[in-house]
Order: sequence, then structure tokens, then C-alpha cells
Amino acid sequence: MATRKARGPSRDLVYLLLGADTYLREERREAIILENVPAEARDFAVARFSLERTRLGEILAHAETRPMLGERQVLVVSDADCMREEDLELLEKYLEAPADFSVLVFEAEAVDRRTRAAKFLLDHCRVFEVESDDGSRAVQMAQRFARDLGIELTPATAEELVMALGNDLARLRTELAKLRAYVGPGGRVSSAEIAAVVVPARKFGVFDLVEPLAEHRREDALRLLRTLLEHGENPVGMVGLLAWLYRQLMLAQSLGPDAPPWKARQLLRAPPERVETLLRQARRFSPDDLRAAFSALLEADVALKSSPPDANAGIAAKHATLILEVLVAKLAGSGQAAAAK
Repeated sequence: MATRKARGPSRDLVYLLLGADTYLREERREAIILENVPAEARDFAVARFSLERTRLGEILAHAETRPMLGERQVLVVSDADCMREEDLELLEKYLEAPADFSVLVFEAEAVDRRTRAAKFLLDHCRVFEVESDDGSRAVQMAQRFARDLGIELTPATAEELVMALGNDLARLRTELAKLRAYVGPGGRVSSAEIAAVVVPARKFGVFDLVEPLAEHRREDALRLLRTLLEHGENPVGMVGLLAWLYRQLMLAQSLGPDAPPWKARQLLRAPPERVETLLRQARRFSPDDLRAAFSALLEADVALKSSPPDANAGIAAKHATLILEVLVAKLAGSGQAAAAK
């Protein structure tokens, strides 16, 4: 998680939370609320607004009104990327002498860093940029969620769940709550439970991309990519999971042909059937293929995170889709088999 301090006296009064992972944003938001508002005052001292539906002037007027209970109030303002030029002028004036009893928390998946509003927020807010990590962090978080819910989830089963759902932590937490209702308090989640509860709602995942990529079936890979995006996969999360999968393939490739099965399972930390699949797929790549794949994955990750999103959500989604299509075309087009084809 990246963080940056604001300029001026409003450092602890105005925050900006950025990132596509709703769970990580919620976690940081809750920490800010906990720091400023006692539990008994939350109903009266925490308010939520959206800049899509509420003018900033109304929100700032609320900020200048003392809370009914407690010394401070927290105003959560979503859709910060919708801030208008006239809103910015009001915010600039407010921050000249901000109310010391109000904390403003602006939130957005991303902001267009070319705009004056975005530059002002980044300079004058305490900024937290929360990002989903790759699959390894998602596996750890899935196990933590399971412990919090009072159910048992082994590392191998947690990995299987991440492979089925992706590394969106909010989605993982929701599905684990469903699994708890299915297995009961103290129950153990296995592949059978995941197949019964999770897989029917999700017939495939990012892991399924590896097969057409390994076989250099570009059209099939692109078709599956578009289907995954239509089902709500997060583009940045997909790149993170693919990077994790390619690291697994590189580890599998490092094992000699005579390596015992126990060593492969120990190195890859995956269920036996997944280990067999990874070993089989790794043989279809050359070391140069995998190195080229990591360069392409890094390029796509940087492009997705640094390209300023368009104000129109539909155009921004098309831009992310284009980046992923270029990535998948590169991954599927590498290797001697593709060159021969």
C-alpha cells in the first residue's frame, strides 16, 4: 500500500483513498473512522456522500457543522473522480481554514492525474493507494478471513479458491462467508465444498487462461479473456494473478525431469492435481518464453496503473480491455510453436 503525506495543516483532516479493491479501501477507511470516532457515536458522527449525487458545497456545509456526539465526525465522499471545477474552488477555500472537528475521506478507484482537481487532491490530502497484490497475498488473506469466520482452510485449498475467484479480496470474503454457512462453524473447507458452493457460480477463472497461452492458441485466449472481463474480473487483479501463475511455471520449470513428486508439491505449494498441471504446462515454455512473459506482464501492469482513466467509465473499461488484449496476444504469440504457426 502506497501512502503520501499531504501539504499544509490539513494532513489528518483530509484523506484520499485510491484503488480498485473495495476490501482494502474499506479496511483503510474503517481505520480512519476508528481513529476519530468512538463506537457509540458512529451512528451520528459518520456520514456518507457521493459526488455523483451530492454537490460538494452541501458536503462542506455539513463539515462545518459540529457533530451531535463526540469531538469529531468523519465524512466519507465516494466518486472523488467526479469532482467538478467549481467544486475544486470550494474545496480550496474550505482548506484555508478547515474545521478541526471534521475529517473528510475522499474515495475513488482512480483519478485522472492530468486534471487540476486530481492534482489538488493528491497534493492536499493524505493519500493511500491500496492495491490487490498477486495471488500469494490473496491466499494469505483468504486464510485470514477463514480464521476470522471460524472455519478451517488449508493453504492448498485457499489457493484453489483464489484460482476460482481471482484476488479480489471483497469477493473472497463474501464467498468464504457462504462457505461458512455451508460447512458450519468450525467446519473444514475442501475442494468438494468449493465445487459445491463457488464453482457453479463461476465456471472458469484466470487459471484457465494458461492452457491456451501455453499452446499458443491466441484466439481462444482472447475469447476467454473477454468472457472473464464480462464476468467482472478486475484488470489489475488479472495481471497480478497471471504474474503469480507464470512465477509458478518458472518454479515448475526449474525442477528437473527426475524430481520426486513430494519435492514438486513442496516447491509449488499446490494440490497434487495442480502440481501435475503446472509441470505439464511448464514443459511447453522455454526459459526465454517465461522471461519475455514477465516483461509483458510488467508493461501491462504499469500501463493499467499509470494511464489516467477517462471520465467516461465505458471508455476507461475499453482502454483496460485493450491493454489486456495486447498482453494476452503477446503471451500467446511467444515461443517457437507460435512462430512456426
